[in-house]
Amino acid sequence: MTSGGPGLRGLLLQLAVAQTASGGPRTAAFVSGFLARLLLDPPSEALHALLGRRVDPPLDHDGLDTLVEAVACLFRKADQTDLAKEWTRLFVGPRAAPCRPWHDTWECEGPPRLRGTKHLSMVAFYRRAGLEPVNLESEPADHAGLVLALFSALATRAAEGEDVKALLEDLWAAHVASWLPRFAETLVAEARVPALKAAGELLLQSVS
Repeated sequence: MTSGGPGLRGLLLQLAVAQTASGGPRTAAFVSGFLARLLLDPPSEALHALLGRRVDPPLDHDGLDTLVEAVACLFRKADQTDLAKEWTRLFVGPRAAPCRPWHDTWECEGPPRLRGTKHLSMVAFYRRAGLEPVNLESEPADHAGLVLALFSALATRAAEGEDVKALLEDLWAAHVASWLPRFAETLVAEARVPALKAAGELLLQSVS
């Protein structure tokens, strides 16, 4: 199964642009939404309950059901204080965080800065899709979680039969393939808590 765009690759994209009957778009929507919540929301009981939600029918592409369940299980079993501290250490702060979750901070020259060209580009992608990024005043639109949230929304439309292939491929080229594999590799290398390392491994498999 391959995407129709020249030079584009990545498991989530391949699934999202596959035939609706294959279940690929539905799987891409769930997994990208799952990862978006992990990156956007600090650990909490509400987040763990959401991550533990079963999918019916199960995900059946490339072992993703097993990987997703493993990540959710590790989040539920982790020491919540340690998990929250590690989440903060990894993701909070555009300069000090080892896994900065904003696209702009991976592309700019000099000290990392927020709300640059990648932020503006993501705002445009959201509006092209007829949507607005949540909490735009407090969270730049190029946050990895918001990139994946938009991808999930578009994959959901694809699962419902809407033709959003071009938008999915454009989003992937501009804001996924260009940096999320590097971000995921850094998360796997830097995470000191098994739940977050496993989340990085799931993200890396999904965007590679």
